[in-house]
Amino acid sequence: MEKEYTGATFVKRFLISLGSLIIGSPCFFIGIVGDGKAFPVLRFLRILPMPENMDGKQIFYFTLGVMAFFATIILFIMMFGWIFNVSSNRFLKILVVIGCCCGLPNAFVCLTIGSMLMGVGLLILPATLLACHLTTWYFESRPDDVIDRS
Repeated sequence: MEKEYTGATFVKRFLISLGSLIIGSPCFFIGIVGDGKAFPVLRFLRILPMPENMDGKQIFYFTLGVMAFFATIILFIMMFGWIFNVSSNRFLKILVVIGCCCGLPNAFVCLTIGSMLMGVGLLILPATLLACHLTTWYFESRPDDVIDRS
């Protein structure tokens, strides 16, 4: 049975993506912004000055913040491709691999350390599951992606 991309599929994918983003928004915000004074993404982009004497813990959270930023951007790209049923190509597959490399450490930290902090880290679970699904969706071979318009 061949699955067809319909308007109902579009709406379902859009609502799943939007729901996972809304539920996980506190984790995305904390991951990107930091603890209110760190702003690792802004420091990475050289908008804010880097502190001269960062200890190991600050460097670790700075790195996680920058990786969270890239993982979030790539997750958006993956969701748009999934929602609009864009067939996978080499560029998208490379982005998916980079997103996995950036997102897995953040998801692990959110699910282990964040879960201990009153369950806030569990809010990232829907986005993590969606990212895992999208990764398999992008890497599976789909011969029915080509639409025959004859």
